[in-house]
Amino acid sequence: MELNKSPEEELDELELLTQPGREDDLRTFLLLLHPADLAELVDGVDERTAVAILRHLDTERAAEMVSELDPEEQQRVLRMVRPEELAPIVGEMETDDVTDLLQELDERTAKQVLMSLPEEEREDVAKLLDYDPYSAGGIMQTELVSTPLHSTVGAALEAVRDKARDVDILSVFVIDDAGRYAGHVALQDLVLSRESTPIEEVMEPKVAEVTPDVDQEEVAHLFDRYSLVELGVVDDDGVLLGRITADDVHEVLVEEAEEDMLKMAGTAAEPEAIYSGNVLKVVAQRMPWLASTFMAGLFASSILSAAEVVFHDAIILLMFVPVITGMSGNVGTQSAMIMIRGLATGHIDKESLTAEIFKDLQVCAVMALTCGLAATGIVSMWKGHLALGLCVGVALTVSMLTASALGSTEPAILKRFGIDPAVAAGPLITSINDISGVMIYTAVSSVFLQYLK
Repeated sequence: MELNKSPEEELDELELLTQPGREDDLRTFLLLLHPADLAELVDGVDERTAVAILRHLDTERAAEMVSELDPEEQQRVLRMVRPEELAPIVGEMETDDVTDLLQELDERTAKQVLMSLPEEEREDVAKLLDYDPYSAGGIMQTELVSTPLHSTVGAALEAVRDKARDVDILSVFVIDDAGRYAGHVALQDLVLSRESTPIEEVMEPKVAEVTPDVDQEEVAHLFDRYSLVELGVVDDDGVLLGRITADDVHEVLVEEAEEDMLKMAGTAAEPEAIYSGNVLKVVAQRMPWLASTFMAGLFASSILSAAEVVFHDAIILLMFVPVITGMSGNVGTQSAMIMIRGLATGHIDKESLTAEIFKDLQVCAVMALTCGLAATGIVSMWKGHLALGLCVGVALTVSMLTASALGSTEPAILKRFGIDPAVAAGPLITSINDISGVMIYTAVSSVFLQYLK
């Protein structure tokens, strides 16, 4: 293909390459592309072209490409492939990727593909299928290289040579006589050491390990905290079951970030749902939060209606309602986002929670006083009425402080009751802050009313 072509032109040319008689041209072109680029191409073509691409790749590259596809795209393409064609491709995939793939296929096809795997791999995948997809066991792979604690560098290198063609080796795991995870050895340390050197002299003791039931977010925290490349997964007795690699954790971080952003916006927790082509399904995911926000807005309006006497005598007060609700909502969302991020990354834990909330309140107190004084001065000069400026300034200060307190404490409270804190930064906190802002402004206005007539 020529350079500087538009994506549409490249896709059109690719479809031409899939025509009968151009098989060699297609194979040559596909060899030039990285599996991730192949997956992107497949995402933009019809099913016939996608299957043609898959069938013109060797099994190893086909496996790599399938692993790069999104779950929905995997289903779209693979439902056109016969199980007997799919089996060799799956056989080249790592066990964690096989597990993810089988969970997306229909039950009949998944069973056929599973039964086509070698017995040992089939048993490993069957065990992985029993784990929660969002746990350490769900993202674990059983392929790894291990060596006994009392072996030598030479023995470890031999183990590496034996598994090099079947396993993507990052380091060699070290286990004791009972199979318990003890540590690991980097490949460069093996290569640079004498073969007679005891493994214990060059190994790095384990700094962390997880059991299969640990949540994948906690796994990501461990990778971040200890700058890990891979992590051992063990059973309750410490026996090594498998490993989790950094690329799997990267996928977890991307998924969790996307889900949290959708939750904060008051939409679906699953990106697949919100980006699906089913309009009614998307509406069903988004409407509940909009409905709750609408009800909260009506409640805030009812407060204003109940305070009609206050605002009737000083109608000018109504023009500053958006300022009060807007500023309090903004500072509340800031506090909530900081708290949610801290809880999610581990920067804030049970021991530091109270101190962090107090610090956030101090920060917001300074901002609230600054904004309140500024509002007092601006409104007083603008409208030529000091009492009006004081009313708006005091209401703004108190509402911002209240919003900060709500924003910093709500995520912790929700987490305490097992509710995902990400929802606190969306319509929930916005609605609560609007209501509290209107109530505070009404109360302050009633105090200043005699000076505003």
